[in-house]
Amino acid sequence: MGVAVIVVAVPEGLPLAVMISLAYSISKMLEDNNDVKRLSSCEIMGGADNICSDKTGTLTLNQMKVTRIYAGKNIDIPQEIDEKTGVMSTLSWSNPDYFGKADHPIPMHIEHGVACNTAEKAGATDRAMTELLERVQCDSKLLCEKHLSEHKIRFPFSSKRKRMSTIVENLETGNSYGKRLHVKGASEIVKNCCSHYLDEAGNVKEMTDEIKSHLDNIITGYAKQALRTICLAYKDVMPGECGPDHDEPKDQDIKDLEKSGLTMICIFGIMDIVRPEVPGAVEQIHRAGVTVRMVTGDNIVTARAIAVNCNILKPEEMEDSRCCMEGPEFYEKMGGLVVRNKKEEVGNFRVFKEQMPYMKVMARSRPEDKYLMVTGLRQMGCTVAVTGDGTNDAPALKKADVGFAMGKTGTDTCKDAADILITDDNFKSIVKACMWGRNVYDNIKRFLQFQLTVNVGACIITFVGAIVGKASPLQPIQLLWVNLIMDSLASLALATELPKPNLLLREPQNRDDYIVSRKMIKHILGQAFWQCAVLFTFLFAGEYMIPESDSKYEWPENPGFVYPGRAADWDGSDLYGEKMQEEFGPSRHLTFIFTAFVFMQIFNMITARKIHDELNIFEGIHKNMIFVVIWFVICGGQVLITQFGNKVFVCHENGLDLVQWALAIAVGFTSIIINALLKGIPDGFCPKIGQDTVDDKRIADKKAAKLQGQ
Repeated sequence: MGVAVIVVAVPEGLPLAVMISLAYSISKMLEDNNDVKRLSSCEIMGGADNICSDKTGTLTLNQMKVTRIYAGKNIDIPQEIDEKTGVMSTLSWSNPDYFGKADHPIPMHIEHGVACNTAEKAGATDRAMTELLERVQCDSKLLCEKHLSEHKIRFPFSSKRKRMSTIVENLETGNSYGKRLHVKGASEIVKNCCSHYLDEAGNVKEMTDEIKSHLDNIITGYAKQALRTICLAYKDVMPGECGPDHDEPKDQDIKDLEKSGLTMICIFGIMDIVRPEVPGAVEQIHRAGVTVRMVTGDNIVTARAIAVNCNILKPEEMEDSRCCMEGPEFYEKMGGLVVRNKKEEVGNFRVFKEQMPYMKVMARSRPEDKYLMVTGLRQMGCTVAVTGDGTNDAPALKKADVGFAMGKTGTDTCKDAADILITDDNFKSIVKACMWGRNVYDNIKRFLQFQLTVNVGACIITFVGAIVGKASPLQPIQLLWVNLIMDSLASLALATELPKPNLLLREPQNRDDYIVSRKMIKHILGQAFWQCAVLFTFLFAGEYMIPESDSKYEWPENPGFVYPGRAADWDGSDLYGEKMQEEFGPSRHLTFIFTAFVFMQIFNMITARKIHDELNIFEGIHKNMIFVVIWFVICGGQVLITQFGNKVFVCHENGLDLVQWALAIAVGFTSIIINALLKGIPDGFCPKIGQDTVDDKRIADKKAAKLQGQ
């Protein structure tokens, strides 16, 4: 009996419940475009209170189109689709709305600058400019082969450089320079490296302060329309102008050749449409108490406009310098990254804590800026999720509590560093991951609420019954069946509940929260004490309460009721002695108590599905067929054990009669009634064993509402 009590008392089914819940959730999350690599990240995501998201491809469709060009004048590029072919309609540079003639110098520079300065694995921005060349019937591949020699020199794009450059052979007639440098990149950065520009007629003119101011207005105007601006420029160089390989200085990202003396060709305005589902998803995650911060390489004006379209930023916050900041400025203001006590920390943590409640957009972001933000948020005690698609995002993904990599556009390095892959590169899938994470956490709490109720009830009944009655009313083999119910079967039933939208209508749990909340304690203790009170009543007064239809088994002192099955009464007299054991086997009295106890657990399993005092405990029960099947399996198993488990499970030879079955089921059903009554007890009356964000906030809100009413 002692061993059986220990088996029941120790919640060894908890690891099984956690594993089942995680494994089941992971298989279902794959259907929601979340490929989980690290098991624990699923549950951690339920407590995420900050999401640092990339823009391109995650918040937007990553289907970029050139919609405007500034080349001495503003040119609108129509996005019309040919009805016959289903592709974008063709364009002609000779159209008066564009340049008016095919041999205009600017179109030639645009075609060369794009075709010769595009990586083999072109990103969305490069593809947008290449598609523009296709629309004007320019064979970019042929043009590239014509100008690029085998010894071409290329400085690839990176988030630090904010530009891409390629040196090609200069084949222009009458040009004394042997090579030409083509540059494209962030408009305000490349523009500042230009000493000349091409006017509307294609003539080279000196870049004056007035022209720079005019270009700034153009860039700002494009950015306010949520257009990414890319500046195209070139520079003619002599073969030996900057070292034999044109890559001086070798130890710096930006080469001397790219820093000055460029001639600006044009500015592209490229639109990346916000995913239609993103504004709603961001609003939904905000209601869940999660802060979304956008990290992008765009300039700050474009970033603001897109953040407003995504509902990350409110229109009135656009001009607030605390809400939007460029990466280098942010890094400098926060004091960079320092190592203290072998831990990475924000240099000026006080300023960081003051800034972060407002900070929602980081523009012109570099890898170190993103990493600093994640480090600081974790230093504040936040649970941070980060998205990324590039190799440079890997450190931030590893630093975050949960790293999301883009399944479609992400690099291999990025995917290796991530915990979860988003197979559709969509922000909405991150919201679903958050919902699944909270569901896993709740499933574990559901199982704990059910199991701890059985633990407390079974231990008290067994211990007290054995002391008072000289033998436990529940036999060791019966306790092992109860243990099987509350461990293996209950973990499978309660750990497979599906998530519901209302999971995103509450605050995330804190990383320091106790998993057993006040509400759970209320129901655990309430149900356990009720079960003990009911079963002790039947144990010591069953001969006056449990009817007996067979006169063979009735108590002579009280005809029509069961014979007391206690090993001893209060006065120590032997009630159900050896003679009764030999003649009839185990008593019907104790068989009834065992069956009633199990049915109290069976109905309590239904109430354990709700851990936040929800009114309708049957809501969505039909959607979890695993729960329904297991519930009926337990019911069927108890019927078989009671009726046919005479010698093995120490039950009466004839089990229970119909009236006794009805009474046992009715007693079990009281668990549902008690659950409803317990919901009326305020949480504040329950003991608190630790912090619980969800329950504590609800109590605080009720107090605030009451004070406001007064």
